[in-house]
Amino acid sequence: MRLEMIKTLGLSALIVASLLLTLGIWNYKPNYDETENVESNYTDEPLEAGQEEAKKSVIEPSKVIFQTNGTFSSFENRDDQEAFYQEMQEWSLAGFDQGIQTDQELPDSDEYTAQLIFPLEVPAGSIRDLFSLEENSVNQVQRGSFDRIFLKENNRGTVELVFYNTEAKMSMEAEVQSAGAADVLAQYVDMDDKITYIEYAENAGAPIYIPQEEPEINDLTFSVDTFTTFADLDPLLNNLFTDREVLTSNPMEGGGKSYSDGIRELRAYENEKYMEYINPLPENRTIEGTELVNQTINFLNAHRGWTNSANDEYQLYNMNVQRNEVTYRLVYNEYPVFGQNDKQATIQITWRNQPYKYDRPLFKLGEAFDYGEPPDLPSGMEIADYLEDTKGSSSIKDIALGYKLIDEGISVRLMPAWFKQDSTGWSELDLSEMSGLGEG
Repeated sequence: MRLEMIKTLGLSALIVASLLLTLGIWNYKPNYDETENVESNYTDEPLEAGQEEAKKSVIEPSKVIFQTNGTFSSFENRDDQEAFYQEMQEWSLAGFDQGIQTDQELPDSDEYTAQLIFPLEVPAGSIRDLFSLEENSVNQVQRGSFDRIFLKENNRGTVELVFYNTEAKMSMEAEVQSAGAADVLAQYVDMDDKITYIEYAENAGAPIYIPQEEPEINDLTFSVDTFTTFADLDPLLNNLFTDREVLTSNPMEGGGKSYSDGIRELRAYENEKYMEYINPLPENRTIEGTELVNQTINFLNAHRGWTNSANDEYQLYNMNVQRNEVTYRLVYNEYPVFGQNDKQATIQITWRNQPYKYDRPLFKLGEAFDYGEPPDLPSGMEIADYLEDTKGSSSIKDIALGYKLIDEGISVRLMPAWFKQDSTGWSELDLSEMSGLGEG
């Protein structure tokens, strides 16, 4: 009997202890020591200034060149270039049966009707995202890359596409299955609003196409919408730092703030309107080009990192697969923008299963409130003559008319200029040696 009483008392004691423990948990308030500079305001909201983008809207040609009876032309209205490309993306492709063809010479100009020139070697796997492919063609575009697409109408009245890599001299061929593709091509070939281009072939690589006449694009000034405060950056901090409770912030000399969790760091340069992020991950495996593009686009979409306005966008402009690095460049009305500090004009990501480095502008173009007169730039003919007389011009891969971004504090100026691409990348063409002509 005594044993049963002892068991009952013990059980009662355990029940009371359990109740007390439960009440203690319910009423417990953790007493964290407040760490200086901790900023914690977690939100699932993405960047208010941004949006998502599809791969087909990010991978675009920088030039579309038509060939008719030995003369070259392109669109006077740059919106027509985007419209033509978007219509092409509705096409369904078949073929690719022969796979990658090696040792292929650049097609002669009389063999095609149009060519699309891209600013980089686009991974062949991206063809699946740019066009509709018949199922048996999907596996044929797993390898290789291209920087030009040649279009021609064959004797069956359909359009053929040749995806060509000018550096490796490799190609892949496909045929458009969509009805009316030949009519679409003919419609744009016959458009009246075209400007004449020069084919410059004195360089070592593929021909360069330069608009022949003097450029007529305006000098533009924009208001800017910056997102450099903590509240603006909060979606980025949530996306880039796994534990906001240990995140500290400190002012930086010269303006702006740095945010760190002891491992990762984001530096937001308020006056210069850009940021730098570093996450020192040890892994550095090489990622295949298509995956690299997919991963970085998905990452930007996750926090709506595409901060575009009505007439500008970011386009895939450079990729270094060995370094897992991708660059998306600001493009205004289809003209590329190059910054005096290029971090103000590019989104650059180095990827190691997550962002290792992430540099980007912290502003978006607002309204254009000043349309200056077109600057006095040399004509394309004068540029071609200058290149023929300039030592080292054979190393130039491309010439482009674009904008130089000049940060003026509360505003941003886009000033038209000529730019060149060589093995080191893009830079403004030095026109100081051209007699009587400056830079605008």
